[in-house]
Amino acid sequence: MHGNDSLYTRMTTQPFYKENQIDPELEHKTKRVSDKLSETLNVIANEPSLAFFRIQEHVRKTLPQLVDQKHEVEDIQARVQGACFDAEYATNAIRCMQSSAIHFQNIQDLLKNAMFMKQQITYADKRRLGKASPVIPQSPEERKPQPEVEKESVGVMVQSTDSSLERSGCIQQD
Repeated sequence: MHGNDSLYTRMTTQPFYKENQIDPELEHKTKRVSDKLSETLNVIANEPSLAFFRIQEHVRKTLPQLVDQKHEVEDIQARVQGACFDAEYATNAIRCMQSSAIHFQNIQDLLKNAMFMKQQITYADKRRLGKASPVIPQSPEERKPQPEVEKESVGVMVQSTDSSLERSGCIQQD
């Protein structure tokens, strides 16, 4: 039984399964991989939270500037819209003035005729006062121009009326 004893002793002295010797380099690499994997999983799990935090931070910093710019743009828009309304109103006023040019021409002609008549009346009064008594007629019927007014003096009065209207700016020279 000597042989049996040696087998028995071998079996009892040797472990039932063989333990492999642990390689320190392999253990270090394995630990590094597991750490990196857990860090990566942590980042992936927290990525949406981090992204929302960054967005919130960005909004908090830029929102006041955007609000100020919005108010500034609204003020500028209101001023531009007011200027457009003013320009449109002025354009319409000029169009109306251009369409009323015929009325201004009629007024100018009437003023010219009134000045001519006034000059005729003044001339007739002076002429009558020179020939007759120094009494000035009071009623409009008495002021009627005399039919004996000379044509040359009337032409001189028309020319002086035209020149006085041109100087005052009522008549434009052609």
